[in-house]
Amino acid sequence: MRLSGKWIVSLAIIVIVVLGLAYWVLTFQPSGERKLVIYTYESLLKWGDNPNATRKVVFGEFERRYNCKVEIREFDDARTALLAVIQEKNKPKADVIIGIDNVLVHEAIQAGVLEPYTPENLKYVHDWLIKSLDPTHHVVPYDYGLIALVYDSKRLSPDKMKGLTFEKLASKEYASKLISEDPTISSTGINFLLWGIAYYKMKGGDWKDWWRQAMKNGLKVVGSWGDAYDIFLDEKQGRPVVVSYGTDGAYSYHFYNATRYKAALITINGEEWGWLQIEGLSIVRNAPHKELAEKFVNYFLSNEVQQYIPLNNWMYPANKNVKLPEEYVKYALDPTRIKLFNEVLASEEVGKNLKTWLDEWRKTVGS
Repeated sequence: MRLSGKWIVSLAIIVIVVLGLAYWVLTFQPSGERKLVIYTYESLLKWGDNPNATRKVVFGEFERRYNCKVEIREFDDARTALLAVIQEKNKPKADVIIGIDNVLVHEAIQAGVLEPYTPENLKYVHDWLIKSLDPTHHVVPYDYGLIALVYDSKRLSPDKMKGLTFEKLASKEYASKLISEDPTISSTGINFLLWGIAYYKMKGGDWKDWWRQAMKNGLKVVGSWGDAYDIFLDEKQGRPVVVSYGTDGAYSYHFYNATRYKAALITINGEEWGWLQIEGLSIVRNAPHKELAEKFVNYFLSNEVQQYIPLNNWMYPANKNVKLPEEYVKYALDPTRIKLFNEVLASEEVGKNLKTWLDEWRKTVGS
């Protein structure tokens, strides 16, 4: 069929428009290669007034700024996410993992699945946090807080939680009301396990005996922190004490304008002792999108992201320039004012013995 001059001109215009659109899509839209894959725990930034909006701001701004797509894969807990990274070691799918703490860091580094990186914004992070978590920068801190025994003061008198010891906690009166997390899969649980190990190292005694006694007297152990907190909040379950965090008092005041949910620590000779958890994020070794991963780690430590940590992740922000909300000043347990069992149980000792301790815990509780 012959084409007239008008048809030829029209066809040329259509071709130009199509090619132009194709160029715009390829140039300005996120392509399949411009994707950042993040592994993390399910509750990251989900405990604020509007979790969806917060995550959209945090991750959406990164997508906009770097013309990419952020894909988040959530796991029950940080250790579960780490185990997935280890399993995929020979063919990594994740670029970044968020949630590796000062206990999991040993397992992660020994597994050889993390890439050291020093982001520019690390200069805004407290030096003592960096040294306590990982001086080699395989993992960089983004928040921190105390592991605590959080209780519902409506169901359990505050007087009952004063002068608390691990010995009291193992008794039927307390163990039957307590819910904890499985240390073999939960980062909260593993920090609680180390809290007890450090306590008995300091006072003398076998930490395994505590678990035997507590389990015998009704201690309930579940897989994740989220599962444990759900049971704690469900009054029908009859578990008014949960292993959680020292900021839960601030959380209670923020959402309920009351201090119903309070945090307690262990007492030795009249002084309160706690266990500090420091959470960090890392670049996965041989990450498919390493350049984007580096940009994200730096971005996550910036003021614009760190400002969301206190009222959405309910931990202290690692960035020292972020102003703490009023709730923290009045109702959170400040780790810098508490004696820490982390000093009793050195990081090197944890790294050397962690696997053995977890195996012994499994045997002790019959897991």
